[in-house]
Amino acid sequence: MSVSNIFFSLWRKVSMPFLAITLIVCYFTFPDDVAVHHTSSGRPDDFISKQDFFYIAFGTIIVFNFLLNLLKSQVLRLNFAQLNQKSLWAKNTDALRQLLTTWFDVFIAVINTYMIFFLLALNRVNRSEDQKLDINYDWFVLAGAVILLVVIFYLPVKLLYTNPETKE
Repeated sequence: MSVSNIFFSLWRKVSMPFLAITLIVCYFTFPDDVAVHHTSSGRPDDFISKQDFFYIAFGTIIVFNFLLNLLKSQVLRLNFAQLNQKSLWAKNTDALRQLLTTWFDVFIAVINTYMIFFLLALNRVNRSEDQKLDINYDWFVLAGAVILLVVIFYLPVKLLYTNPETKE
């Protein structure tokens, strides 16, 4: 197991408790009504109760992580040699399983980390007395989308345009 695999596995495992802790801390610091949408001038125009937000966010986090880990375990059980007999990746099952494991770990860790920063940004907006959106967070959404696209397309590009390392 390489250093990068260990790092990404650790990142995935650490991101989940940090995400839960961030959500709990935000819950205690949120006002009773959390501003979840703002007008173009930065004034809040849509609210949700902090209890509803907490339960929706917590449920989404748990379900998302559970389903992705379930998908990861099911994908790793597949016999790729039967799916594509000509593929060098399918013939080298150890390298393919290691690549898939690392990719799922990165994907889950990136999503969890993005949600941590999202919660911190939402907490910052809702800490002010008037809950006014004083900073434009469009860059944050765009950066998250770009990072997510890079992670998503890394796996098919790697499988299509590279060959697994051979053991000598």
